[in-house]
Amino acid sequence: MITLFLLIALYMLFVYVGVKVLAFEVGERSRKASKILDVILLIAPLIASLVFTILFVFVLEGRFYQRLSHAILVFALWLCAARFYWYLISFFKEKKILVLSLIGMIGCVVTAIVLTPLDRYVDLLHSFTRAASISVGDSFVITFYVLAFIQAKCKK
Repeated sequence: MITLFLLIALYMLFVYVGVKVLAFEVGERSRKASKILDVILLIAPLIASLVFTILFVFVLEGRFYQRLSHAILVFALWLCAARFYWYLISFFKEKKILVLSLIGMIGCVVTAIVLTPLDRYVDLLHSFTRAASISVGDSFVITFYVLAFIQAKCKK
């Protein structure tokens, strides 16, 4: 139950910071440093999807739904942690964004590490949420890309 509240809090923090950064312009120096990370964050889901598909088809057997929801959620947490890091290096002069991004990055990384073992994930989250557990990860991924798209459009 606490894990679900933590995920909701991280999600809300991610949305809040993502909307806040729209009001600021990324400096030229920060833009160069963050451009590589931006490309990696846009390509990573394609590579991860390929890897997960290969694993689910050829290697992993049983507990498919638990493994799928686990993979999506942990991957989404790592994506959000990377985006918070992107906010850190892009908006390091804005103290409020800097502090909130640091909190969000640490929260996402710690939560991803805690939820990484499948059995712990099942005990802490999946056993409580069941069918809703996959929507938690999906909402993170969808929000990640919506914010990335809006931020990319606003910065041009």
